[in-house]
Amino acid sequence: MRTPVVIVSIAALAAGLSACGDSEVFDIPVGACLDSSSLEGDQVATIEILDCAEEHDVEAYASLELSGEAYPGQEEILAQADEFCLAEFDSFIGTAYQDSDLSFSFLYPTEESWGEGDREVLCLVIAPEPVTGSLADSAR
Repeated sequence: MRTPVVIVSIAALAAGLSACGDSEVFDIPVGACLDSSSLEGDQVATIEILDCAEEHDVEAYASLELSGEAYPGQEEILAQADEFCLAEFDSFIGTAYQDSDLSFSFLYPTEESWGEGDREVLCLVIAPEPVTGSLADSAR
């Protein structure tokens, strides 16, 4: 089975959303387009959101709000995120992940960001080369 390419944890405090330009990771909406170079490193605090009409290789395609007061641990979060993002991939792209030339990854809360109220897993589809426009229903 293919596995996600990059898994990145979130390490920042929430701030205001901007349509394009640098945004805090908590503010990235589903449908936002990004460049994979923004995801380098183990933890990401800010990411530049691009207009999807511009070249990009990453798109946020689904979001999951985790529940609970106590931090469930990284392994549990990764398992839930992987299962959810894989299930959502097929319906967003329009083809099974195993048949796709695209990959997926996700942003997820750290123990520190959990303490600040972060419960979101943000699924990201990754193209092997830059694209313009949304990858939704691309059947790739």
